[in-house]
Amino acid sequence: MLPALSARVFCALTLVGAATLTATAARPLAAQVVPIVETLVPLDSARRITIITPTLVSRLGLVAPAWPVVGSFREARLYRVDGGQHVLVVERLDGTVARIALDAAAFSSLQNAVSVGLVAQGRGGERLIGAGTGVVVSQPAGNTFVRNQTFLGLVAYGPATAAILSRSSSAAAAGGYFLAAGTSFFVAANTVKGRVVTRAQAARAAHGGTRGALAGIGIAAIANADGGPAWGTSILAGAIGGTIAGFQQARGLSDGEAASAGFFADLGALTVLGIGGSSGAFKGRTTVVPSDANNPQFGSYRNTDNSLRGPGKAVVGGAIGASVLGYALGPRYARRAAYNVTAGDVSVAFAGALLGGAAASSLIGESGDDEPRYGLAAAGLLTGAFLADRGLVRRADRTSADGTLVQLGALAGALMGGGVAAMANGEGQVTLALASAGGLLGLLATDGIVKPARDAGPLRGIMKSSARALDGRVFVSLGPVTSVRVTF
Repeated sequence: MLPALSARVFCALTLVGAATLTATAARPLAAQVVPIVETLVPLDSARRITIITPTLVSRLGLVAPAWPVVGSFREARLYRVDGGQHVLVVERLDGTVARIALDAAAFSSLQNAVSVGLVAQGRGGERLIGAGTGVVVSQPAGNTFVRNQTFLGLVAYGPATAAILSRSSSAAAAGGYFLAAGTSFFVAANTVKGRVVTRAQAARAAHGGTRGALAGIGIAAIANADGGPAWGTSILAGAIGGTIAGFQQARGLSDGEAASAGFFADLGALTVLGIGGSSGAFKGRTTVVPSDANNPQFGSYRNTDNSLRGPGKAVVGGAIGASVLGYALGPRYARRAAYNVTAGDVSVAFAGALLGGAAASSLIGESGDDEPRYGLAAAGLLTGAFLADRGLVRRADRTSADGTLVQLGALAGALMGGGVAAMANGEGQVTLALASAGGLLGLLATDGIVKPARDAGPLRGIMKSSARALDGRVFVSLGPVTSVRVTF
């Protein structure tokens, strides 16, 4: 019995010893797994760009063989691996990651190409290199693009299609409206499926769609369009053309540059309309009908024809041309300013322009002629934009949400001013003056509530805090280069 027990104890001790030896032997093996350290390195000699996107590739003019990425991608980063080698990590649109090894010659070629692209942009007056500046384009905003296009389907594409089909039947017109409105969603959703759509593209496409529809109305009026199909065709063509043109123009633009394009397009069109109106271009034809002695009840009166005459057509055409010119030159406002012009800043400047135009037009009484009112409105529009730029835009940086909130504050103040005028039984001139004053106070009060950050200098149309805090998908980092530790 005792020998059998001793044998069992011996076997147990042998197993425990073997397990101990195995665990002891395994520790050195685990310690031999050395982590591979990859350090994020800049893609340019100025050590500013750490993330590159398709928009930035297009803006800097990068092509093969210096740029080795083929096909669509979302973003790319460059890392230095232990031993001095470099690898370009590319994130594809489908979520997969490609790793492209670069030898010393390929790395030097890529870095030189990016640096040359930056210098070329800087020579164009865009201030892409310099103290406190950086290349900033725009964040992805595919869902915003889809939402905006769906809204355009409801207010532009759908009504225009209904007008085109109005001569068929009311049922065809209603069906065309719903089909066009619904189709706009699926077309937009399919557009963002295989590409990165930036916030600048979403905003610029929406602006171009709405202004294109208005331009279509103007073109139809110039052409003396007759009937719903003629008007609908012009409006639909203008809306679709404006959307496509805006989407294409905003490639590579920052949020501020895209907003500036729309801002100057609106300023140009409204200014031309104001100047044209001050010259009497929109004055209708008047016919004086003499009194009839046999029918004294038909005394002299004026029969006014409000159809667009030749001078009015010329002014409307000039307004459309000024809008196109504003789209082309507008981005320079945010691109070349000595201070940062964000999309929120542009919203505030536009609100200031409208308030200036309303305030100036209130200087003419109701009994006065309309021609001076047009001229004063145009002058007030430009003055309001200038004062908003000098007093508000150059002092602080506002996000897009801040700009929208300030516009709502201006609208609320204008409503309050109009309410005070209504309670006092004020005339139209008094109502417009008080509404303008209330809108200005509302704008300033809301801007004080928002408390925007101080202006960060020419950062190319984006908030400085955003440039540091964004997830890095579509911007060039201004911060220090960091290290990333990867263990295989």
